[in-house]
Amino acid sequence: MAKERFVLIENNEEFKADERTCWYWDTARPAKNGQPYIAVQCYKDRDPNTKIVYHERMALLFTDQAEYYAVCLNCRYSYGDMQWSGSTRNPHWREDSATYLKTHQETKGWCEFCDPVFGNGGWRR
Repeated sequence: MAKERFVLIENNEEFKADERTCWYWDTARPAKNGQPYIAVQCYKDRDPNTKIVYHERMALLFTDQAEYYAVCLNCRYSYGDMQWSGSTRNPHWREDSATYLKTHQETKGWCEFCDPVFGNGGWRR
């Protein structure tokens, strides 16, 4: 049996489960703050080990130069006409956003819009 990427956190005062949500260690992302891994919170009915969807290719969607999301190509196509609504200026936005996409793809790999566990549901029309 393959090792599961997400390990349920139990009996930890810092990461307490409530009636709707629980916490997992993301064993693919070591932490730098004294914790063993990055902790992620999700709804109890959404097991990240079985419901998460990884994408080999992703793109960015921009709200403005300082706010962007790593999304799958389907969400990029679906929401691409809604991007760039803000006016924030960031002189290094191209480099920053490219680094963000690369890091997200390598360490997370899920769409920030449509993923059934960690996605935010996208932008509403």
